[in-house]
Amino acid sequence: MTSNNSLRKGVRNENLSIFLVLLVIIAAVILVEFFFVRSMDITKVAFVKPMNIANVLLQVSITGILALSMTLVMVAGGIDLSIGQMMCFIGTGMAFLIKTAGWNEYGVAALALVVSIGFQLVMGLIISRTKLEAFIVSLGFLSIYRGFTYLITNGREITIEGRFTFLGKTYLNFTPNFRIAFPVIMFVVLTVIIWFVLRYTKFGRRVYAVGGNENAAYLAGINVKNFKLLLYGINGVFIALATMAQLSRLGTGNPLMGEGKEIEVIAAVVVGGTALAGGRGNAWGTFIGVLMLGIISNALNIIGVNPHWQYVTRGALIILAVSLTYISSQRAASVGLSPTEKRPLK
Repeated sequence: MTSNNSLRKGVRNENLSIFLVLLVIIAAVILVEFFFVRSMDITKVAFVKPMNIANVLLQVSITGILALSMTLVMVAGGIDLSIGQMMCFIGTGMAFLIKTAGWNEYGVAALALVVSIGFQLVMGLIISRTKLEAFIVSLGFLSIYRGFTYLITNGREITIEGRFTFLGKTYLNFTPNFRIAFPVIMFVVLTVIIWFVLRYTKFGRRVYAVGGNENAAYLAGINVKNFKLLLYGINGVFIALATMAQLSRLGTGNPLMGEGKEIEVIAAVVVGGTALAGGRGNAWGTFIGVLMLGIISNALNIIGVNPHWQYVTRGALIILAVSLTYISSQRAASVGLSPTEKRPLK
């Protein structure tokens, strides 16, 4: 009886498998660098140095902020392929208004928030009111944002060095070699908020219900169309925050500043256990997925892996992580547990 209870408790945590994979990757990187790169001199192992840890956290924070809202959208059965190009559009637009038009930084930030939410609501309106696939609609918006970006920049960077620094260049100093940037704090705080919302609120239960079965959610009294629209609006808020943090950190509105972000974000969310079909996923899984991909990228650079092989290695590890998550969910189902631990709607 005791062993059965232990099994149920063990598989109840849907993030256990992906967390164990993360620990294995960290241990493997340290050992490989220690034995094969640093000639068994522990003092030279760069991966565990405070400065490297701080840099990894900063590098993944922008992707992490985007991944949290993508988790909401994907758990509810949607997807957004336009987030990377929307970052380019919003970021270069902000840089243009600050440098060329002379706008106040806070006014530009407020406008960016409004524009980001507005475009996401338009996209959400099309997706929620029609039977068009979110994949195709967001792909269309991706092209629109790319066009706007190049109309603003003509393919050139817009530098705002020394301005709009309050988000990306504010640090919490612990030691001279270890400081946490504000985007990292944003990422952690937003993770806690999204976790709490999904786990303990009626809103969170509705996200799972809509992603699990739209018809059943509708019969349970949820206005599915408006709820999906709301989720895309929330996605717009997170995209604006991530863009501001990125622009503030780089000091440049670059037409490529968000290029490929959608792939990184979706990969992190899926690695973290969110189902592409919807109905399953959580904030801490996404948090671990973001960390894992960031650590893999950083570790491969430190070890000196050929850049071309890095894609192969990263892809193989993603497949491994997703496979282990799938096995975990199957084990959970075999002992009568829901992998999402969904609660009844009230």
